[in-house]
Amino acid sequence: MQAKKPPPASKKTTLHITLPLLPGSLSTARSTCGKPNCACKAKPPRLHGPYYRWTGFLKGKRTTKTLSAAQARECRRRIANYRTLEKQIHQLVVQAFQEAPWNES
Repeated sequence: MQAKKPPPASKKTTLHITLPLLPGSLSTARSTCGKPNCACKAKPPRLHGPYYRWTGFLKGKRTTKTLSAAQARECRRRIANYRTLEKQIHQLVVQAFQEAPWNES
């Protein structure tokens, strides 16, 4: 009877997380209004905006929030932090698949 191989020693890794985090994305939009003589109706039009919008999921529902320019800058920073963390996690998952038990010889 052959002895079973011991499971591989568990490895520890450190994630470098910069807080605060915010999932989602930012977009900007410019638009026209309903006033018939407004500059946004001229040729060429001078549209209103930019309007900043965050889109993501809150309580499982897709949500959009309109932001000020300052809020948009802060959201952009937080989203960048979140995406950096996502990349780190993705790298760990790729490594985990490479080291999966079915890959052992």
